[in-house]
Amino acid sequence: MTRQEICKILHDDVVFLRIGLQRATARFNATLNDIPSHLPHPDGGQRIRNAAIENAAALSKLRIALRRETDFILRGTVPKDIQ
Repeated sequence: MTRQEICKILHDDVVFLRIGLQRATARFNATLNDIPSHLPHPDGGQRIRNAAIENAAALSKLRIALRRETDFILRGTVPKDIQ
């Protein structure tokens, strides 16, 4: 596999996960905005927690993808799942 092909795979992963984070953030914000009084009803608190967990997971995945891409660009480290 060429350097350019690896770069494309890693970059495409970053783009895909960035879109996932944007969607998770939008769902989190929509969940918060769905509670007009800002005092959630009993299941509202759980909905907020679930949306926050989803958002944090999406952010974590994006950080990993960015680290993989950066490590490859700066150090030439090819991730094991691509080798």
